[in-house]
Amino acid sequence: MFAHVELATAGQTPRLTVPKSALIDTGERQVVLRVAGEGKFQPQAVKVGRRGQDAVEILEGLEDGAEVVVAANFLIDAESNLKAALSTFTDPQAAPVAKSYSATGAIVTVDAANGSISMKHEPIPALQWPAMTMDFGLAAPALAKGLLPGQAVRFSFEDRGNGEFVITGFEPMPAAGHEGH
Repeated sequence: MFAHVELATAGQTPRLTVPKSALIDTGERQVVLRVAGEGKFQPQAVKVGRRGQDAVEILEGLEDGAEVVVAANFLIDAESNLKAALSTFTDPQAAPVAKSYSATGAIVTVDAANGSISMKHEPIPALQWPAMTMDFGLAAPALAKGLLPGQAVRFSFEDRGNGEFVITGFEPMPAAGHEGH
């Protein structure tokens, strides 16, 4: 004879939990992908508590109401990508090796004073990213000179680890219908 029994052990104290699928557990560190708005995501280290069948208690790192990715964690697809993306979380003394990428997209906003730019970019297969809008740092404020919202560009950027993506160069693209003129 078999029985399925659930014991309520939490008592009357409310606990902050996330679905089990939201937690990325490297064995050394636990992270969730926090929704930063408008298709933007940021890794957030968390300290976990009790684990249930469908949920995990979050003791530190998130506040009630925070939005996290709970399915389709396509941003980090394979274990090798996961370890590379989170390596700076596990060893803060290790100097990250920046990986370079290029993509095409359109400028959404430029904040030269704070050294950042928001880009609506096409899919980036090398990172297994879909098309989305996200913020990038600028390697030098002068890179933003002459750039306008809506302008189509090809851009180069580095993954400096810990969720930091920095644009290192821009190349304006011809306006639609003006190629070869």
